[in-house]
Amino acid sequence: MATADSKTTQQPERAQEGEVDLTERARRTSRRNRPPRGKKTPDAPLHGEALRALADAWLFAVRGPRRHAVAAAAVLLATIAMLVARGGTAQARLSGALILAVTVLGVVVVRLLERRVFASPARTIEHVAGRMEPEAAARAIRALSLLEPVATRGASRDLAELHVARSLAALPLDGVRRGAQRVAFVLGVVALGLAAVNVAACAMNPWAAAEGADVLVARGGVAPVGMTWLSEPQIRARPPDYLHLEERRVMPYDDVALPRGTLLTVRGAPIHAGRRLLLTDGSAEVPFVDDGSGHVVARWPLADSVNLRVVARFGNVVIPEPEATPVESIPDLPPLVRLEGAPKQIRLASEEDTSEIPIHYDAMDDHGLREVHLVLRAGPREERRVLARLDGETKTDRGGYNLRASDAFIKKSHAPIEVRVEAKDNDPITGPKWGASDAITIVPPDVGEPQSRRLAGLVRVRDELVDALAWRLRTPLPAEPKERRAMLERDVKLADEGSEALETALTTSYAGVRVSSRLGAMLRGRMRKVKDAANNQLRSPSTSARANVVKATERMVLVIDAAIQGLGLRDTRGVARELAEVAEELAAAAALAHKPAEKVRGEQRMDAAVIVLDGGGKAMRRLGALGRDIGEIVEMDLLRVARARGASDLTHAVLAAQDLAARLRQPDPSFGARGGRPSQAGGESGGGRGAPGAEDDGEASDVEEAFNEAARELDKLAAEHAGHVGRVEQALAAGSTKEDVDALSEEAKKHAQKIREAVRPLPNVGGGSDSWTSKGAAAREHAEQMAKSMEQGNAADAVQSGRNALGALDEAKRAASRERFGRFGDPNAERTVDDARRQMEAEVKWAEDKLEELRRRAAQRAAPELREHADTEGKLGERARELANKGRDQEALPAPALDALRDAEEAAQEAAKALRGGDADRGLAKQREAQQKLEMARDALGEGEGERDGESGDGDRAARDHADIPKADAHKGPEEFRKRVIKGLGQPSSGKYKDAVKRYAEGLLR
Repeated sequence: MATADSKTTQQPERAQEGEVDLTERARRTSRRNRPPRGKKTPDAPLHGEALRALADAWLFAVRGPRRHAVAAAAVLLATIAMLVARGGTAQARLSGALILAVTVLGVVVVRLLERRVFASPARTIEHVAGRMEPEAAARAIRALSLLEPVATRGASRDLAELHVARSLAALPLDGVRRGAQRVAFVLGVVALGLAAVNVAACAMNPWAAAEGADVLVARGGVAPVGMTWLSEPQIRARPPDYLHLEERRVMPYDDVALPRGTLLTVRGAPIHAGRRLLLTDGSAEVPFVDDGSGHVVARWPLADSVNLRVVARFGNVVIPEPEATPVESIPDLPPLVRLEGAPKQIRLASEEDTSEIPIHYDAMDDHGLREVHLVLRAGPREERRVLARLDGETKTDRGGYNLRASDAFIKKSHAPIEVRVEAKDNDPITGPKWGASDAITIVPPDVGEPQSRRLAGLVRVRDELVDALAWRLRTPLPAEPKERRAMLERDVKLADEGSEALETALTTSYAGVRVSSRLGAMLRGRMRKVKDAANNQLRSPSTSARANVVKATERMVLVIDAAIQGLGLRDTRGVARELAEVAEELAAAAALAHKPAEKVRGEQRMDAAVIVLDGGGKAMRRLGALGRDIGEIVEMDLLRVARARGASDLTHAVLAAQDLAARLRQPDPSFGARGGRPSQAGGESGGGRGAPGAEDDGEASDVEEAFNEAARELDKLAAEHAGHVGRVEQALAAGSTKEDVDALSEEAKKHAQKIREAVRPLPNVGGGSDSWTSKGAAAREHAEQMAKSMEQGNAADAVQSGRNALGALDEAKRAASRERFGRFGDPNAERTVDDARRQMEAEVKWAEDKLEELRRRAAQRAAPELREHADTEGKLGERARELANKGRDQEALPAPALDALRDAEEAAQEAAKALRGGDADRGLAKQREAQQKLEMARDALGEGEGERDGESGDGDRAARDHADIPKADAHKGPEEFRKRVIKGLGQPSSGKYKDAVKRYAEGLLR
């Protein structure tokens, strides 16, 4: 007992000594792990201090290293989570988030387990001493069981507590400390190892964890915290090439405005290697590439305004730089076009002269123009005409165009026509843009309105002539000299007034329609006879002179009346056929209105067609008897269409419109003029009205027929004579033998080399249209063309090119003289030009001599054939004389045509004489003179109806021109064809583009 008591006494003392060794930190730790106040256990009064001493000793050694290990593990797991999340994909970010969640949960679990252990005395004993003193720890745990309520029933609690206290005192405190120190050491080593691993991971990629954290909390694929990726960034802007602007430097992160299409080059050194850097505006991305010098480069073509930002992409997430570079895109504006007078409206049916509509425009663009078009639009129809083709560098263009009211597009349009000028720029970035001017709206007249106004103008002239004839018939020649003088002067005045009225009617444009020049020539010829008769009467008054005036006036009235009747018939038929197309459109629109989906569109088209037909029918009634007949038919059929539409019977509306179209296709009188049987067209309108005057065979018809016959004979004669001139030229060309050409070629090659040497000092390219270099370059081009023609044996072309070269050299010398004292003048220019001209003049003279020699030989060889052509030329001259005599006798041809025919006959006879004498050059020159006079006679007669103002184009003229069909033996191969084409294109003796056309053809056929 004494021994036991001593042991018992010693253990509390050691406990007390142990308590004295505890630091304040251990006591604070012990207090944090004590049970909460108010929940004091029953054994606390006896053994609580001993348990606290054991726990404090353990925690003092283990808590710090354990915390370090937990912290190191948590930090390592967080780093791993950041690195995993840095992948940027949804799976990687989810994995990183899970790792972080598991780490937090682990820390919480460790904390809860620790508190759970130290909240229980048995667990505390097992945790702190179970490994070092298992037997003593087991006895202490069994002793604690005596304090349970079941165990203390029937026993002394004080004895149980005393036993527990002695069992706890038997636990070795030093052993607990040693065990705690070993655990602390292990935990410290683990913490240090985890920290080392974490440091090594971060050292390999220092910013990876921060980037992973930023990526982990990203929203919408963009990280919330920006990072700088480039050091010393540079931005260079290169505008599009077509702007011809210099490349410039742009300050990063500053606002800047640049032309659209500018190429932005962003360059810098990456701060962190291994990142996928991109240049983005938030939607599109351009990757940075290594330029081989330690920098990365990205190129951004500027389209719309953007905020450019450098970003690093990690999977689906980007980390942007904190600052962006705002770039404003300056678009290439469309061209600005101003049309003089626009917007305005022009009514072709007005009384003003609208035969020509001047179009004057100014087009400008901020960078350059490519094309300028005249655009005509009428409903769904559109036509474009090129006004200018530019080089894309010209910023302004000014020009004009005369739009005729007789233009084919206008004549075929019944809806208002919008006339605009549109210009296209040279923007290669977004594609060329068109700029349009305001519109000039042309309101076309009703179909037949111009023709009716033209006919009304001739009717007014006829009425004046009828009044003048009535006055002359009732006014005899007075006997008193004074009264006679007054009457004669009034007679001359009436003739002058009639001539003026006729001239006004013939020259006036009626909404683009004029009296044909051929009809005008005939009426002018008739009117000239009236004036001549009146003037003769004024000079020599007599009864016969008076009768001549009356007779000339009567014939003039008959002629113009017949012209009115014939013109009315032709106009009525033309207008009817034009309205037939509108009637077919009406039928098609009515058929379209049958469909429910197209009903509105079909009715709109029907309304438009009805308006055109109604206006055309009313205008047609003013075109004479046939016009009144057809006009009434149009009115009746339109009523049929209106009744059918009112009853919603579109089927019958289609039939009525088709019937009207068929009737208008056959614009014949409904009944014969003399009460005969009706025509094929049927009897829609009343009978008894034909086309009076349409079949009259009176004196006026004879005059018109004689005029037309003479015109046809003149056309035929001019065409045959043109063909004969071509045959003479062909005969002369065939007279040159291959031996002559080869001999000329051999000798000409030497002279060709001299020509090239002579013009070698001249400039190749001109510096301006009026500079001496431009003229010198043109002269050099002509000279080289002369040398080439000489080498090919073509002496005629060589002579022509040489003369052109001399002319260009003269212009170059004048330009050099002007520029001599200028800032950019060449002091040696005049001497260079003089030297070249002196040598070229000698070579041209040699070529002229050789050409004359070749022609003389060719004429000698072709002498028999030329004599035959001389006989033919003489016969053609006789035909010209006979035609002139016939036209004079029948008073069918005007005086200018008669004079031209007489001149043509004289030239043809001289040509025949020269050809018989072997003078081929003179004969050919006279032939061409005769042909020119025949063309003048044709021009004096004018063109027939429908051949003017583009109504028939050039087809009719080409149709009446003569074209020879070559015979089989005339084929000389490609070289002969080339020569004939060159000769034909260079044939006209006038025209400033003759030489250019010849050079172009030479290059085309080379």
